Amino acid sequence: MRAAGLSTRAQDRRRRHPPRTGSDRYRAGVDTPVEESWARISGWLARHAPVTAQAIRPPAGAAEVRRTEAVVGRPLPADLLAWWRLTDGIADADYRAGSPIPTHYLPLSTVDARRRFADLAPFANPDCCGPDGTHATTAGERLRGFCTATVPICRDLAGDLLVVDLRDGARHGGVLSWTAEDGCHPTGWAGTAAMLADTARRLDDPTRTEIVDGGTLQWR
Repeated sequence: MRAAGLSTRAQDRRRRHPPRTGSDRYRAGVDTPVEESWARISGWLARHAPVTAQAIRPPAGAAEVRRTEAVVGRPLPADLLAWWRLTDGIADADYRAGSPIPTHYLPLSTVDARRRFADLAPFANPDCCGPDGTHATTAGERLRGFCTATVPICRDLAGDLLVVDLRDGARHGGVLSWTAEDGCHPTGWAGTAAMLADTARRLDDPTRTEIVDGGTLQWR
């Protein structure tokens, strides 16, 4: 029997393409290969934002990745490792690079990622982070202060970060925003792969980007 107000064709379309739930939106892009998204991003930057493109470093060395993983003390997600195999971020001293990651973030190098982790770890929230390496909160939960079960992956010019959530739970590997004032908050990206897929998608919308200073990407 046909639902009121919906044609048979519309009902068929809804069955084939059901509305996304909150969980669906969170996981959007998580299955898109990091290599595919990064190729789209780097290609777009080369064509439209050459200053930003030139600031991006070549792949991280395997030894540097291992050192960063050792400092963090937890296995890193496969999609983050895949990204670092493609690029080692942007040099921390390069303030002309713009913001490759929306809306105002620059990718960290593996060296800078572990340095920032080491700088923040002494200020971890004791209500979450136990001296034995256990954590009282689960992945995706908001948290005041820093959590040692996260790894920094991006920064902005004010010192705020994007971090990957390494706590246990269904949202393990998700991307959180971190600020000194507010601590960790979910971003809506289920992982590094989702973040890069969303970035590539946004670059296709000319209303979302602005090129300044002769080739530097900024987001609107």
